Amino acid sequence: MRTSNTMSLAALAVAAAAALDVSGSAMVCGGVGNDERRELAASAGNASLSLEFSLAGRGNYIADVDVTITSARGEAFSAKTDGPICYLQLPPGRYQVVASYNGVRKSASATIPAKAGKPVRVAMSFPPGAADIDPAPVSPEEKLQASKP
Repeated sequence: MRTSNTMSLAALAVAAAAALDVSGSAMVCGGVGNDERRELAASAGNASLSLEFSLAGRGNYIADVDVTITSARGEAFSAKTDGPICYLQLPPGRYQVVASYNGVRKSASATIPAKAGKPVRVAMSFPPGAADIDPAPVSPEEKLQASKP
């Protein structure tokens, strides 16, 4: 993973803990290349929520998505992703995930159970026209990896 991911994790952990009033909450994003995806997946063992961002139709991954996660109690934190796949450590409960990419807004709800064997997965696809540039095509290996949370 890039060095900025590590710095983002520290900043987001503090922001999430303060906003959600939960010590130890963290969000880490990445997953651009195959090696980075494997490293990210290996570091996500304690995650309770996974987010994935792509362009509809073509399956191209996107980053720089503005995300706000709000708990059922109204506590929230916001961040900009620096990768298409993000893992979060959040306590059990109901959450609203709102993501915005180049003016297009999507939302989804997620319920994190008290006992989770793997992260609850939320995948959001944005229309191809939302992209500033034509992203690189997704390789078959990346598509296969993306199908496995």
